[in-house]
Amino acid sequence: MNQARCLKLIGNEGFEHLEYLAKTVNSGDTHNVEAVAANYYFKMLFGKDFNRSGDDTRNAALNYGYAIMRGLVARLLSGYGFLPMKGIHHSSEQNSFNLADDFMEPLRPVVDLFVAETVRNGELLTPEIKHCLFNLLNVDVISNSQLHSLNFATERMVQSFLRYCHKTTAVLYLPELVKLRLHKYE
Repeated sequence: MNQARCLKLIGNEGFEHLEYLAKTVNSGDTHNVEAVAANYYFKMLFGKDFNRSGDDTRNAALNYGYAIMRGLVARLLSGYGFLPMKGIHHSSEQNSFNLADDFMEPLRPVVDLFVAETVRNGELLTPEIKHCLFNLLNVDVISNSQLHSLNFATERMVQSFLRYCHKTTAVLYLPELVKLRLHKYE
């Protein structure tokens, strides 16, 4: 759903199709809808010729931003007693961060939105862009109908997963993408 929100926020077509695809994902994604949606999403976000494995400044920025999100999630999961290598859907024996990769999925569109709005192919991945990508940890997202920084909302997501594992709740607080703006603390 955050990918659909991303397309909608930048005014691109295709968000309705992604909303539809999100509703068709079943447990375990046995029909591989997530991969189909991701391919469609990146074409709608960056153009039909865009390829996630291409030598492209936007890919470099996406990878840098995703690494920041992955680090945040891995640190939080470890802090709450989880083993980041034990994933739910990600399960590669060579990946020490399977669970972190599972939990960063709803965070990726925050990076995607920034890159789509800011980074142009052919420009350098400057220290300024890297700083902005790191500062995405401080942008607003919605968590359980409340506005929080992405950093705090991610911690709430991990806390809700811990409560779910202890069977004290059936709700997982996944951050929801909103227009990029720095969170204001009162």
